[in-house]
Amino acid sequence: MLITALTQKIEWIANRSRLFYLLTNLYYKNIIKREVRLAEIKPSDQILCIGGGPCPYTAIMLHRLTGAAVTVVDNSAACVKQSAKLIKRLGLERAIRIVCCEGEEIDCEGFTVIHLALQVSPKGKVLKNLLARAGSGVKILVRLPKECLKGCYCGLESCPFPCQRYVEHTPFTNVGNTALYIKEGLYGEAQA
Repeated sequence: MLITALTQKIEWIANRSRLFYLLTNLYYKNIIKREVRLAEIKPSDQILCIGGGPCPYTAIMLHRLTGAAVTVVDNSAACVKQSAKLIKRLGLERAIRIVCCEGEEIDCEGFTVIHLALQVSPKGKVLKNLLARAGSGVKILVRLPKECLKGCYCGLESCPFPCQRYVEHTPFTNVGNTALYIKEGLYGEAQA
């Protein structure tokens, strides 16, 4: 898909250019701040980011904003290699782990927050895997495209449980909103 390819190209450039990294980071910063508030992420959370790409902005920002440990999975060995180099250059290798794996096969046991990138495909199969393997009360954040861009991304066909809450993003992003799903029970019940 064209937008996904363009996003990955931008991330490859940002991985190699500090200036471009800082400029592109501005795009993600407010999105991620809203997601942290939405899921009420704490330093004690164990976060799994599915779909890190060559420049895992979301993982880096989630860690920096919350202090939580983050594991990033991506199904591209080349992206994982570049991500790992960037994480090492930033001195974050103790806080952020990069793994090459298919999202629809990842074992998510032990994670309290799971984040699905906008470009994750096939999103429905990945979510089905998470539902089968995630523990009770796990918060799952799913980025969804703006209505006008839905055809440019792999859609989320359906989810077997309702979105608990969501946050809308600004008109200047491809991300329309981020939905919060919590496995088993309503939002308040899952926290007990």
